[in-house]
Amino acid sequence: LVFAQGHGSSPYSIIGIGEIAPETVASQDMMGGTGVSFANSFYVNQLNPALLVKNRSIGFNKYVSFNIGLNGAYKTIQQGNKITDNFGMNMNNFSLVFPIKNKWAMGVSMRPYSVSDYTSVKTIDFAGSSEQRIQEIKNQGGLSRIAFTNSFELAKGLYFGVDGQYNYGYISVDTSANMKGVASYQRYSSRTNLKGVSARTGLAYQQKINKKWKVNVGSFYQLGRDLKGDQIRTYSILTDNGEGPAYDKVPDTLGIRNVNSGIPSSYKVGLSLEKTYNWVFAADYGKTLWTGVNQFDPNAKNMMNDATEMNVGMEWMPNSSSSKYLDLVFYRLGFKHVNSPYTVNGSRVIDNSFSLGVSLPMGKSGYFDVAAMMGRRGSNAAGQIQENYTKISLNVSLMSVWFYKQRID
Repeated sequence: LVFAQGHGSSPYSIIGIGEIAPETVASQDMMGGTGVSFANSFYVNQLNPALLVKNRSIGFNKYVSFNIGLNGAYKTIQQGNKITDNFGMNMNNFSLVFPIKNKWAMGVSMRPYSVSDYTSVKTIDFAGSSEQRIQEIKNQGGLSRIAFTNSFELAKGLYFGVDGQYNYGYISVDTSANMKGVASYQRYSSRTNLKGVSARTGLAYQQKINKKWKVNVGSFYQLGRDLKGDQIRTYSILTDNGEGPAYDKVPDTLGIRNVNSGIPSSYKVGLSLEKTYNWVFAADYGKTLWTGVNQFDPNAKNMMNDATEMNVGMEWMPNSSSSKYLDLVFYRLGFKHVNSPYTVNGSRVIDNSFSLGVSLPMGKSGYFDVAAMMGRRGSNAAGQIQENYTKISLNVSLMSVWFYKQRID
């Protein structure tokens, strides 16, 4: 069992800038990743910036929301008759939304954008000899994103929002080799540093269809952008005598160059039927446009294609006006189907998962969200690698009145 630094080690994460991290929070993960068209006041919707302003002002009160969440994953990875497993956990969102006026809210968030996390070890036998060569390739790093959001209610039921985003991070690859039983080994290292800005716009609309039910539609468009940076390659010799590796001499610099690598454009549309704080039935469809995206990794150009995603989910709260604890719990479930961007030997890597979870009240101030997703990515055929996974998503959502002022009649 290997403990991974990201969201569970994956061989697919070594391609390009790494595996794109989900942008959903736990309450959306439970519902198959839906959330483009609807939101409530307790959690921060980071899929569609238009929805941050929704339900921020009720009567004379304005409400601020704070979210922090973790993602974890246990994976069994299989290729042929080789099987390994690993577990990883990391923070997946930190966000704050506060109202400026009745129809204007601002937000700031920080989350991983991509994750690269995989280590492979190969033992090479020499013909006619008992000696063996051990080779280890370690990929790690990823990109993070800080977003500043403005969200507006343009008219009754019509919402618009825009994200300004700053992306930064690094991808490193260390290739080490030594003869089995020998303390000294060689290491070739590559570190690619990237940074740059991007943007997202969102739109949402809600329409009453009778006294109890509403229909919601929503969409967002993520603007693709080239990130700029540099790549440094080094060679070193290290020795490990049981007290950890130490350099035999200062590493040699093999080269430094400027690099560009793009993040893809994407869009998503969603439709939902809602009975406020009782029922939600939702469906989303999205596409990520990898074709033509500039890549610093030449292997990524041959393996990355446009990806599509379909999500369905439902939410139920028994009775929002009740004083009983279980009546105020949100119960959710969903399904996600992804045609991933990865193609292996001409075959697309498919990812299917089911999800469920609950949002548990924490007094009157917020919710504790617990989501579980069970699924499979890839297949143990046609040269692909199959991942069977169980993912856990945890989130704390807190809501409070923002600068309450007494009113005197």
